Amino acid sequence: MKNSDFRVDSVGGIATLTLMVALGQMAVGLFVPSLPSLVSYFDTDMGTVQLTLTVHFTAFALFQLLAGPLSDRFGRRPVILTGLAIYACGAIACALAESISALIGARILLAIGACSGHAVSRAVIRDRSEGADSARIMSYIGMAMALSPALTPTIGGQLQGHFGWQACFVLMACISGVLFLYSFFFLPETIRTRNADAMKFGGMLATYGRLMIDRRFFGYAALNGCIFGALFAYQTGSPYLLMVELGYSPQAYGLLILFNVAGFLSGNLITNRFGRRVGIYGMVRAGSILTFVAGIAMVVPTELGHVSALSIIGPSMLLLFAMGITLPSAMAGAMQHFPEVAGAASALLGFLQMGTGALGSFMISSLQNQHPHVMPDVFAVSGVLALVALAFIPKPGAGRD
Repeated sequence: MKNSDFRVDSVGGIATLTLMVALGQMAVGLFVPSLPSLVSYFDTDMGTVQLTLTVHFTAFALFQLLAGPLSDRFGRRPVILTGLAIYACGAIACALAESISALIGARILLAIGACSGHAVSRAVIRDRSEGADSARIMSYIGMAMALSPALTPTIGGQLQGHFGWQACFVLMACISGVLFLYSFFFLPETIRTRNADAMKFGGMLATYGRLMIDRRFFGYAALNGCIFGALFAYQTGSPYLLMVELGYSPQAYGLLILFNVAGFLSGNLITNRFGRRVGIYGMVRAGSILTFVAGIAMVVPTELGHVSALSIIGPSMLLLFAMGITLPSAMAGAMQHFPEVAGAASALLGFLQMGTGALGSFMISSLQNQHPHVMPDVFAVSGVLALVALAFIPKPGAGRD
């Protein structure tokens, strides 16, 4: 396939890029239903088991800062292919782990591989599209980012129930292997001009610094981060609340997550229907308000001593609805003004998303044993910070949308 023939808005282009993004979330969603079983399997405690998620989120966030500049320097294609190969190796290492420490280490390798496609896919879209078209394509990427952690626990619950925790990593290795072969033969290089200075340390710091002080970039990226902080806190803490405290099976847990899928799909449909008319700022404003409401709805019943599937799934469903509204526009808003450093901008956007997600997960894993209901508190704090992030974004009359 010639470079000029590749279209990011084609079925093949969208499918390839969304799968690359989904691999990172898949590494979490498929695995989450297995968390309680690992406590007895490795003879450890729940807090230690939850570290398998925390280190994954942390490594994923940090290595994106390297993946973006690498793609600006050497091209999108080699970074994507290398990342897919590392992901497959990491998944195999996880399946073969014989101790919780080995599993934690293998999760780091898995995260390094996953972050490459996650970061670079947005740069590929920026290479080939702009403005509203970019936001529309980003909506499909946003769908992968939200549907994957919402839908994959359903699959993971079935794998755990029938085959054990290793099965999810076997599936990850197979999917990444197929995606590697497809990308090797059909995904061309999309970067127009390679940046020879992209990997220079001083240049990297200057680029990231310029992005961070830009209100357009920081506001949108921080808002994404707040939503991901709540989402990853939910992913880390909900297995304990639903499966340990409330007694649901892994299969039932996976089925309950389908309500989150419905929430996100509803939000995504609204984005596709009204996104152009409302505009980027209008969409993220609505999403940030709904994120705040979801946080309050999660924490109030818990503080009143009422913990049930409804009090957990209902607010999380609203969060995913808000995510479907916010994520595509926020990603497009953060990326649209920086075509010359699209790889670095995508990497920093991903770092802030996953970094705040890692922070939310770390708070759950470190406090779970002492405070079993810490997850709703993190949910509420994320909702408040979403409104703070919105205040950084220039309104259409004060700056470009």
